[in-house]
Amino acid sequence: MSIEKFMLIAQISTALSGLIAILSFLFFKKRTLQIKLLGLNFLYPVLVYYSLGVFDLRGMQVNIPNNIQMLASFLTITGVYYLEFKKQYTRVFVTLCILFTIFWGINIFFIQKMHFNSYTAAISNFIVMAYCIGYFYRLMIDLPARHLQQLPLFWISAGLLMQGAAASFLYIFTDYLTTFFFNDVLLYWSIHNSIALLELLIITVGISVDLRNTLSPRKIYPDALRKESLLQ
Repeated sequence: MSIEKFMLIAQISTALSGLIAILSFLFFKKRTLQIKLLGLNFLYPVLVYYSLGVFDLRGMQVNIPNNIQMLASFLTITGVYYLEFKKQYTRVFVTLCILFTIFWGINIFFIQKMHFNSYTAAISNFIVMAYCIGYFYRLMIDLPARHLQQLPLFWISAGLLMQGAAASFLYIFTDYLTTFFFNDVLLYWSIHNSIALLELLIITVGISVDLRNTLSPRKIYPDALRKESLLQ
């Protein structure tokens, strides 16, 4: 894997993240708080990407903004699902945030330090996957299946769940996979970023659905569905 191909994949991924952020902030006052938080979440990778050049970060230093992004992203996604579950299970969400923040601090200062914090990333993915599964379970109870494609968070959760499962596999078996790829770290991260591209494309569909719903809600949602929607 050449550095040029690696950078191309990274740049496309950053561009898609920026597109999601822009689509999430369009018609800002009309959008739900969940969508605004998701826009903020996908603005983080763009800021991280450009911070590398602004602060002239090199070597292990490039992991610093990435590791900080993990905490910010986890707290933001947790906020999205906390709102989505109608602010129920407050103690569970608060406890998860506190425990994750403590582990993040321990890992970044004492365990993996300036290396990429794969332990933190894996735990974050497992928890976000649990959010997604809980959301899908609630959908099965609350909504008829034929309306799922009209719910933005259905697509968003599908993207997060897919990426979380694939990325967790990569994080858990990092040492083995880098050896398997003959220590070609660029190939390893290119696979990771390619998976992220698929996630971003799926989430872009969800954000587009929400934008369409915002602009013409009567055409998208029957009255009964609008009352039951978990994203209204």
